[in-house]
Amino acid sequence: MRYTKRNLKLCDLIGALKRSDSGIAATEFAMLLPVLVLLFFGLVESSTAMTVNRKVAIAANTLGDLVAQSEEIQESEVDDLFEGVMEIVRPHDPTGMVLRLVSVVLDEDGDPVVHWSRDNNGTEPYSEDQDYTKLSDDTIITSAASLVIVEMTYTYRPSITKHILDTPIVFNRQTVRWPRLTTRVQLCDAGNNCTE
Repeated sequence: MRYTKRNLKLCDLIGALKRSDSGIAATEFAMLLPVLVLLFFGLVESSTAMTVNRKVAIAANTLGDLVAQSEEIQESEVDDLFEGVMEIVRPHDPTGMVLRLVSVVLDEDGDPVVHWSRDNNGTEPYSEDQDYTKLSDDTIITSAASLVIVEMTYTYRPSITKHILDTPIVFNRQTVRWPRLTTRVQLCDAGNNCTE
């Protein structure tokens, strides 16, 4: 095979490109960039989700503590407490939050039943004397006292990666407190009619 001057220049150029490593760093960076971006945003979203989880726990504990420090509580005060708890979760959107406040006592058979309940929609999620089966340990309640229970569910939708990961994260929290000033915290309506 005869090499012409032109063929030699082309072969030299191809050989020089094979030996050249000046573009390797740019190529490696281009290949790693999507992984690095995904890792960065994943860490940001994970950190935010952990912060929201901590705020949900603080909100549920705060609500339980405040109610357990009362002898009786007005329905309007419960609504105000719900509003305050929602503020703890801000700046995240609290519209996906479901709050239930429940007082649980033992019936004559020694089974946990609902004394009274309220939710953040102003309704009664559990009817009076309904069996309450959500306690992990029924022995924490005695016939002489009641329990104040906060059930909280918060649906968190990632703000940065919502277009990529459209799956919301649901945080569920249950807080249990014993009343501090009385054996049973009573719920009173606007006419000052209280539970017994």
